[in-house]
Amino acid sequence: MSRNNVLIVGAGPTGLVLANWLARLGIPLRIIDKAAEPGTTSRALAVHARTLELYRQLDLTDSVIDNGHEVPAVNLWVKGKPEARVSFADIASDLTPYPFIKMFPQDEHEKLLIQRLQAFGISVERPIELIGFTDAGDRVIAQLRGPKGDETYEAAYIAGCDGARSAVRKATGTGFPGGTYNQVFYVADATASGPSVNGEVNIDLDEADFLAVFPLKGEGRVRLIGTVRDERARQAESLTFADVSGRAIEHLKINVSKVNWFSTYHVHHRVADHFRKGRAFVLGDAAHIHSPAGGQGMNTGIGDAINLAWKLAEVLQDRATEDILDSYETERIAFARKLVKTTDQVFTLATAEGRLADIVRTRIVPLVIPAMCRLFKRTARDWSSFCCS
Repeated sequence: MSRNNVLIVGAGPTGLVLANWLARLGIPLRIIDKAAEPGTTSRALAVHARTLELYRQLDLTDSVIDNGHEVPAVNLWVKGKPEARVSFADIASDLTPYPFIKMFPQDEHEKLLIQRLQAFGISVERPIELIGFTDAGDRVIAQLRGPKGDETYEAAYIAGCDGARSAVRKATGTGFPGGTYNQVFYVADATASGPSVNGEVNIDLDEADFLAVFPLKGEGRVRLIGTVRDERARQAESLTFADVSGRAIEHLKINVSKVNWFSTYHVHHRVADHFRKGRAFVLGDAAHIHSPAGGQGMNTGIGDAINLAWKLAEVLQDRATEDILDSYETERIAFARKLVKTTDQVFTLATAEGRLADIVRTRIVPLVIPAMCRLFKRTARDWSSFCCS
């Protein structure tokens, strides 16, 4: 058996990008998932500029752009009307060829990544579950369970891309500290009309019950992400769309004609104590989870995968020592901690209750956010000029 192979556990976007990148670099791999089929719901949507830039190396960027919906701006609503508009082009046109967010549903995203992986001659093996593994020092010995029974599989390294309840992370004994928001999140894919169904992201600042409207490809298709609290939050499992905040929906002037998918869930903000333990690594939701409001989760997991992939290839192809693998944790855990802290602060502000919180949200934020974006662009442009001069 080859000892320069990688076992990837979990075939969401993080695991699939890791597999594609390793395959592109000529590294033998096996990717497994305990689910019998790929996901069929849209789940994560936002593909950010940096991900599109990196996808050029896999020849994926054009496919994502062609099949997704381009979002050029975010609108902040107060008292039933948009008070501020933040254009991504105004911020980032000098920094990236993709100054926008692309909305590309996760089920379609995974399908594209699976097709590209198959072009390398590799398929996701389903349903196969990781029961446990042993780090033998020079290899990993994994116990797997699938339709044909149990098997033992040896690999040079194991990568846990298996979500918040990661079997890989648990097997290493790595802690996953953090907390859980009191609010219950809901997500609804709907058909709707109204001024906030305009192809851009629209966020209501009036209510402590957070609500954001994300456009999807197709006439009138939107994703609503919001929160509920109080007694409704204590009955999360029985909530329906009729139970969510009508006031927030009224403020954004949305007329929902059909709900195509609705789900509720609790959201945690956690970062694993370690992203590497010996020959085991955790990536994506297995390593960090946070509020979905900024659309950062999937993109951060993809960043983890790309960071780790080229380092594994360097080691397995004898171009670098194993020490380089330590930099994966150093770089990605710092990024994850900062991201989780930032999203936690923003979400806490967006959902805080009380007169002072209302004033900050409705009067200060619409003024400060556009000004900060203008300052960011000037700073980035000046820094770029300095570095290139």
